[in-house]
Order: sequence, then structure tokens, then C-alpha cells
Amino acid sequence: MIYICSDIHGLYHRYAKLLETISLRDTDTLYVLGDMIDRGPDGIQILQDMMTHKNIIPFMGNHEHMMLMYLEGLDTVSWTMFSNGGITTKVRFSRLPKARQNEILDYLEHSWVVKNLTIAGQRYSLSHIGIFSDNRDRRAEFHSPNTDVHDLQDMVWGEYPYGLNAIGYYPETLCPTTFISGHKFTRRWRGYLEDDTVYIKEYENGCRYIDIDCGCALGNGEGYLACLVIDEDKGFDPDQILYIR
Repeated sequence: MIYICSDIHGLYHRYAKLLETISLRDTDTLYVLGDMIDRGPDGIQILQDMMTHKNIIPFMGNHEHMMLMYLEGLDTVSWTMFSNGGITTKVRFSRLPKARQNEILDYLEHSWVVKNLTIAGQRYSLSHIGIFSDNRDRRAEFHSPNTDVHDLQDMVWGEYPYGLNAIGYYPETLCPTTFISGHKFTRRWRGYLEDDTVYIKEYENGCRYIDIDCGCALGNGEGYLACLVIDEDKGFDPDQILYIR
């Protein structure tokens, strides 16, 4: 079974409840589409647990990118702004021995930016937010000499040319594709109505966009950690979405 969630934002109790709910087996795979850290208090704990599971696959979100930019001295403002919620993560990270810090940084550096899957004959493109006009998988590779960290920032923020409007012009040879990402609270698509359910939009070219950020970052009994369940024989079933609070 394939499971996909995103934007846990430091709420370890919801992450743990998800693992308990799905009873993740060695033959299953859980993709976490970025923003594991910040806002909530336990982002480092979440990362450390994910690192113990070979079948939990991390993606880089904009918050992980801000963390790396801060620690590299390339942007010493964004991560620690109150609105971005990185202070708690920074404090927890700073308390770790240097060897443990390096393990986490290495884990994030090689996390995915985009990964394409074919399940039950259907193509899926997974990322934190960006829409990519080819079928090439990408890892962050933050320290690679071939990586422009500012281009990488655009990829995890979904800025031009990686914005959602690109779906309508997707190459015919790659249609239909289902794009799955987080980053943007689903209630924002609905005019800020407090409807924290998965958002699905169909396009005329046969492609589909699914936003699974159901406001877990809100915490305090609000929002959900949503998880898509994709059967490897049957594909995606909208009725099989899990909502964890």
C-alpha cells in the first residue's frame, strides 16, 4: 500500500497516530511531502523517527529549505521569523550532539523534491508544491555544486515556473497525471471556509491536482493530518482518505 501525507509541522502526536492507524508494514511506503518541522514543537523528533524507517520517504518543503539556508548562513532571517515558526525547531536542533545534527542535515539534503510514480497504470507526481514539466525525479542535493539553492527555493515554494497554473499546459505525452502536494491549507481554496478536507481539482487535459495540507499546522484541535491511501492494484480512491487529529 502507498500512503502520502504532508505538512506535519512538528505535531508528533498526529504523526504517531497516523503510523498507528495505517500499521505501516515493510511492504508499504509512506511519502511525507515536506514541512515535517516548525510551528509545532516536535519537528526534530519527527525527523529522527522517520530516519529509522527505510520505507518512510522524506521530501523537502519550504521549511526544511529555510532551515538549511539559515544553518548555512545564506538566509539568517526567514527561518526564525515568528510567522514561520522555526524557533522551537532551532532550539531543539541546537541541543543535539553535533553527530546527530549532521545526520539530520544529511537526511534533509538528500530528500526528494519531486518523485514520479506509476501505480495501477496511473501516473502520479509528488512534490511539496511545484509542478514540473517533465518526468524526471529530483532530489534536493542542497550542497551539490550543480544545485542553485535559490532555484531550489522556487521549487519548494511553487513559484514560477513551478506554479499550479502550469498543469493546464502540461505536455500531452505526460497526461493524464495526478499531482499531489501540500504547502497550502486546503481551506484557502475555499475562501478560508473552515473545511479542512483534501482539495481535488480536475483539468481539461485529464490531469488532476490534489492538495493534502489540511491544516495540521493549526494544531489545538484544528485542522487534520490528511493521508492519501493508494492501493497498488486499484489506484487512488477518494473515499479512502484518512484524517488524523
